[in-house]
Amino acid sequence: MYPTRHLTLPTLKQRTGRAVALAVLTTAALTGTGAADALALPATPPAAGSTATADSSATVTVTGGTTADAGALREGAAAPAAATLRDRIAAAARGQIGVTESDSACQKYLTGKGQTCRNTSWCAAFAEWTWRHAGVKSVPTTLLGRGVGKWGQEHHLFHTGSPKPGDLVVYGPPAYEQGGHVGVVVSVNRDGTLDTVEGNVSNKVAHRHIDPRTAKGGVKNWKISGYVTPPGA
Repeated sequence: MYPTRHLTLPTLKQRTGRAVALAVLTTAALTGTGAADALALPATPPAAGSTATADSSATVTVTGGTTADAGALREGAAAPAAATLRDRIAAAARGQIGVTESDSACQKYLTGKGQTCRNTSWCAAFAEWTWRHAGVKSVPTTLLGRGVGKWGQEHHLFHTGSPKPGDLVVYGPPAYEQGGHVGVVVSVNRDGTLDTVEGNVSNKVAHRHIDPRTAKGGVKNWKISGYVTPPGA
């Protein structure tokens, strides 16, 4: 193990080779370890054509389990190809924590002409972006949080229990109507709580630790109605 937790990609490339270096940085982000610690973990190099990338000058710093902003993660770089689809969705979502409306970085989630984060409710756009970025082929395109749930029902992907990482959590009864909210499940905990990453929470992408029995979201403070499974997961 190298005696530092702050390693740049060039240093890792010199010591381990480019493929392993990329896998190390992603493993550090997903597991909450430092890059040096991650070197001791089994790492699968990204396959040819993998979307895992990192800026050659980026430094990944991990202190107390919090991953500092790095170019690759801020752009939502996916996990190595060996990771599951659910892992890639969770990694994409976590990599966006802290994106705000003020710096317009959230604009990439929106695809409609004339839409901006400041004039559009963008929680659904963010959730859908994480699926697209992770390689999900069929993705809802609605800007309505409850609409994501309705899309899930129409595609036989909506369920009311047993969430898993990568699922979209829907607040409010499924319907193409306003007033709801949607986020991304990134962790299911032994005590029944969930960790989620949700867009448009206080005008930013935010991490939430919630009890799914009582958590509420949206302008109408809807409770969770269910979850949408990513196609192919």
